[in-house]
Amino acid sequence: MSKISRLRIGDYIDTLTDYHANGSYESLKDNVTLRQEKDYAIMIRTLNFERNDFHDDLVYVDKHAYEHLSKSKVYPNDILTNKIANPGSIYIMPNLDQPVSCGMNLFLIRFNQKVNQRYMYYCMKNSETYIKSFAHGTSTKTITKDEVRDLLLFMHTDIQDQNKIENLLTTIDKKIENNIKITRLLLMQATDIYMHWFFRKKTNGKISDLLLENDKSHIQVGEAKASNGDYPFFTSGEAILEWDEALVDGRNCFLNTGGNADVKFYVGKAAYSTDTWSISAKKDLSDYLYLLLNSIKEELNKKFFQGTGLKHLQKELLRERSIYIPNVAEVKSFNEVVKPMLNMISEKTRENQVLSDLRDWLLPMLMNGQATVE
Repeated sequence: MSKISRLRIGDYIDTLTDYHANGSYESLKDNVTLRQEKDYAIMIRTLNFERNDFHDDLVYVDKHAYEHLSKSKVYPNDILTNKIANPGSIYIMPNLDQPVSCGMNLFLIRFNQKVNQRYMYYCMKNSETYIKSFAHGTSTKTITKDEVRDLLLFMHTDIQDQNKIENLLTTIDKKIENNIKITRLLLMQATDIYMHWFFRKKTNGKISDLLLENDKSHIQVGEAKASNGDYPFFTSGEAILEWDEALVDGRNCFLNTGGNADVKFYVGKAAYSTDTWSISAKKDLSDYLYLLLNSIKEELNKKFFQGTGLKHLQKELLRERSIYIPNVAEVKSFNEVVKPMLNMISEKTRENQVLSDLRDWLLPMLMNGQATVE
């Protein structure tokens, strides 16, 4: 029978470091410049983990800066945790096939050989609420390195048990990661087809000419965070939550109405929050509308999101945006190629929803010994 004991994780930590371990403020200022254009190494940030997006909106450093930040180089399977703002959130580093450096607001944790590194990630993830309870501060919450070292977590003492649990949970997570890669490639292909066929076509109408608007939702995001349902729930954030009742069916777009522009697409029954605009299109043009809007996200941000504080989508302005509307023959040919791609993306979204639910159910069961792996 697996033995579980409450142990101090600092006794198993080999490395606990951060950006500021690499020198004084003046030294960092002189040697490190953050870059928006692609460069030698990625400066990984909380934003990347929260969005589960390691391809867009990245920040880079050059090789000189990366080497200067030698004490906080990040490798696949390293554990990272927020040290300020939302301290105690636990992440694991995927393999990006590129050098990575630790962002300014993160701690990097690497355990010794006495324990399984990824098992420790799952152990900490399962104890995230407990870890967050150590955050302190009046305006900005923080957690210190000493507080991280002194965390007492319930752990399997036999590394063979750790290996079995890690292998099972990693198998699920790798399947989720592979599905995400597939959906990204499919979307890139569909976008390339749209751009090649239609992007430079002369405008002959407005978005309002093909727009169909779904009813406004009255469901708050907070309600969905506490819900476990059968249907994907789209918000103005990155995460797709769950809801127990569908609001729409078919081929629909979901647009952020506050913050920054984003457009999602889903085929099937779904729900959405009160701060999400759910739309489709006439004449079997929903897939076309989605790829059109997705191709102009930068324009949406600059022209159609306005406001002094939190910016909001100006729907009336967007309705009047001039576009090219394909003829019947073009729509038929386009949909024959693109619809199967977007169908597959939705299938992978559903599959990931099931896999995530399974993992989240298994995690506490495995960690407290209620379930074992033979």
